[in-house]
Amino acid sequence: MVETSSQTIEALKNTILPDPLQDRKLKDSACLIMSNRPLADDNFWLKPGVPDWKLLQHFFMREGTVTKSQCVKLLRLVLDVFKKEPNLVSLDEPICVVGDIHGQYADLLNMMSKAGEPGTLNYLFLGDYVDRGIYGIEVCLLLFAIKLNHPKSVLMLRGNHESRNMTESFTFRQEVIGRFDLEVYDLFMEVFDSLPIAALVA
Repeated sequence: MVETSSQTIEALKNTILPDPLQDRKLKDSACLIMSNRPLADDNFWLKPGVPDWKLLQHFFMREGTVTKSQCVKLLRLVLDVFKKEPNLVSLDEPICVVGDIHGQYADLLNMMSKAGEPGTLNYLFLGDYVDRGIYGIEVCLLLFAIKLNHPKSVLMLRGNHESRNMTESFTFRQEVIGRFDLEVYDLFMEVFDSLPIAALVA
C-alpha cells in the first residue's frame, strides 16, 4: 500500500537518528530528523510525470537524497516543459518575484513560507539558483518539481549562473558530479539552456 504524502511526511518527522551515547547537544527533534535512504518511486511521484513537491520539500529539509534515475527523469520532464515556453514569458498579479537563491535551500523554504504556497499565487524566479551555497541540487530539483505541478503560475528565468562557464568557475559542477556524475551535470546544463531569459509582469 502506497503511503500518502502527509503520512510519509509524518513518518519523516518521527524518524530521529539514534543517540547511543546520549551525548548529543541538540535535543530538538527538528534538528535530528534525517533520511538515510532515497524515497521510493511510489512516494516520489504523485502520478506519472508529476512529482510530490511537498514531500520533496520536507525530505530535502532533512538532508534526504534522490536516486540518479529519479533526478534524470525529473530533469527530462521539466526540460520538455521549458522547451515549450517562449523566451519572453508573462505573468499577472498577485505575484512573488524571487531573486538569487544561490543554493541556499533553507532560505528558499523560508521565503515560500512567508510569501505563500505555490499554486495560491504566481511566482517568478529570476535565476541564479546554484553556486556559492551547497544545496544547488536541492534548490533546482524542488523548483523543477513545483514547476511540473504548477507550470502556468511558476515561471523560472535563466540567470548568469545557469551556464557551463559559471558553474565550472564556482561550485555547482563539482556538486553535481560529486553527488551523481557528468551525465547528470550535462542534463542540468541542457535544462538551464532551455530556460526563458525575460519576463513581463502585467
